[in-house]
Amino acid sequence: MTVSALRWFKIALLLQIALVAYLLTIAVVDLFPWNDVSAGPAGRELGIAIAKNALPLLASMAIFALGVSALGWLSVVAYAAYFLWQLWMWWKPYFLGADTAWQAYYAEHFSRTLKVLSAHGANLPPDAQHLLLQGLAFVTLIVTTMAVARMQHL
Repeated sequence: MTVSALRWFKIALLLQIALVAYLLTIAVVDLFPWNDVSAGPAGRELGIAIAKNALPLLASMAIFALGVSALGWLSVVAYAAYFLWQLWMWWKPYFLGADTAWQAYYAEHFSRTLKVLSAHGANLPPDAQHLLLQGLAFVTLIVTTMAVARMQHL
């Protein structure tokens, strides 16, 4: 890798680590009112929730860390899928209205967390912790894409 490619690689890897660290922090550490872990799962369910969210990101990071361009593109696709999933989960209910299942889940898990946007009936906004998560996921996706585009086969 060239010096420029290595610099992009390091920045992307640091962002990927930060994304996973932030995701795990908001899942486990009580930072109320930023998050509300008291409403979240406990014990085995918490482990499953963490695994479902963090393991795909860790797998993407491991694929990227190999430093092979072809595998790096798989990592980019995975980060893009994660970012798009975040948008679908949070922005669809905000713009189009949430179904009753999401309204109930939202009321239990996110009703007491910090919000930047206001709710309008069944249009429930993403809370601040998820806005930051989405922003970090977007920046990670962009920088990872830039790093992979500059990679050379080892």
